[in-house]
Amino acid sequence: MLNYGWLEWKMPTSNRIILTDVDGVLLEWERHFTDWMLQRSYYNANEERIYPYKLLPNKQNTYEMAERFGLSVKEIRKEIREFNKSAWMATQSPMPDSQTWVKLLAAEGWTFIPITSQTSDVPAQKVRKKRLGELFGDHIFKNYHILDTGADKDSALAEFHNTGLYWVEDKPKNALAGLKYGLKPILIDHEYNRDFNHDDIIRVSNWQEIHKLLSGRK
Repeated sequence: MLNYGWLEWKMPTSNRIILTDVDGVLLEWERHFTDWMLQRSYYNANEERIYPYKLLPNKQNTYEMAERFGLSVKEIRKEIREFNKSAWMATQSPMPDSQTWVKLLAAEGWTFIPITSQTSDVPAQKVRKKRLGELFGDHIFKNYHILDTGADKDSALAEFHNTGLYWVEDKPKNALAGLKYGLKPILIDHEYNRDFNHDDIIRVSNWQEIHKLLSGRK
């Protein structure tokens, strides 16, 4: 975990802080990873270029990447680790409309603390931080918590235990973890989480709805 700037920056006394995931919340990950996988290649003994990964029929929109490419869980985790520390982290696109509303919330006095299970590779963490700065502004994000690929976020969320801060996620498991630590989880709607409902977890379609929620508008 990296806490960039922790020594120079103290948590504001205001509760206008938003804890936020990155992939699937601020940055698009699913399509970007798929494009990367389809471009993976190697040369065989005959110097022929081989593209080993193909999307399986009727699995193109399946969220579980092991199913999408017909790989084992162990194999796909290895590829995700490689992707999350690759130069492709420098070219991730923002989630639709996220730039507009995140910037507006920041202008209205909200501070954003990213909590992301990207990689333990330090250079790749710097690339992620740089990309977020390019898309949203270097001043918007504070006190980055960058965890290893696929790591649970409990240790980072525990630092904010019973603060009642908003916690924006796309995965139900991590939203529930936030609830366990006394946070206010907001779940960004995706096809892969639509079978999950919880009375204490707010579901929104996008950052515009988050802005409306935090502004007290109906």
